[in-house]
Amino acid sequence: MSLVAGDTPGAFQPPVAQRDIKAEVIYCVGGVLSPLLCNVYLHRLDRAWPAAEHGVLVRYADDAIVMCATREQAEAALERLTALLAGLGLEPKAAKTRIVHLAEGEEGFDFLGFHHRLVRGWTPKSAHLTFLARWPSRKAIQHARDRIREITGRSRLLLWPELIVEDLNRFLRGWAGYFRYGNSARVLGQIRNYALVRLASWLSKKGNRRRAWGWGIKQVLLSPDHMGLISLDGTVRPPRPFRDWRGNTEHRR
Repeated sequence: MSLVAGDTPGAFQPPVAQRDIKAEVIYCVGGVLSPLLCNVYLHRLDRAWPAAEHGVLVRYADDAIVMCATREQAEAALERLTALLAGLGLEPKAAKTRIVHLAEGEEGFDFLGFHHRLVRGWTPKSAHLTFLARWPSRKAIQHARDRIREITGRSRLLLWPELIVEDLNRFLRGWAGYFRYGNSARVLGQIRNYALVRLASWLSKKGNRRRAWGWGIKQVLLSPDHMGLISLDGTVRPPRPFRDWRGNTEHRR
């Protein structure tokens, strides 16, 4: 419908108050738009960061690390980062902010679900080398165990075993797909074994054999393909110096 000259158009919606905008932003935290909103808001931080003076800033959404050459530079970088965030109305989370000295035998740090640590080579050919290794962090491992426990919980005893295995495989594929690029073969093997044990426990409970846990294990192990539970052996691709990061596959030892 066209408007007559001189008429005042009516409002399509009531005015949006500031508190409503804040509520919408808070509602997005943890959602699919959360990383995008962080990148938009923290773009000013990326542009203002003086890499030549304070080290290299690596950021994904609201997680960031700064790589420095000396402790003095790291302390100055933390002070500068705090000042820049204060200008945006933000501040670093004290529980997750610290200075780490990467050296053999020293502590590492967690970033984007991985634990990063400087280690010495584990084989005779690499024993004289030190390199930055990475594998799933303790928090990521605990999340995986919690999710597997949820999939094989008592509340799902009425489902068919095939559906439980399908859900386990879907989670294991996604989890391994993210953590495969690193030194994660041992951890992935442990998580897969935990899924196998939980599947056996679920089968025992479903068959009213709660005290016969070994019965469930036999059902899984005697199955030609472990009842269809996927194997994660051979999925990890460890980093190698001077090689493409999607290099050779590491098998669990």
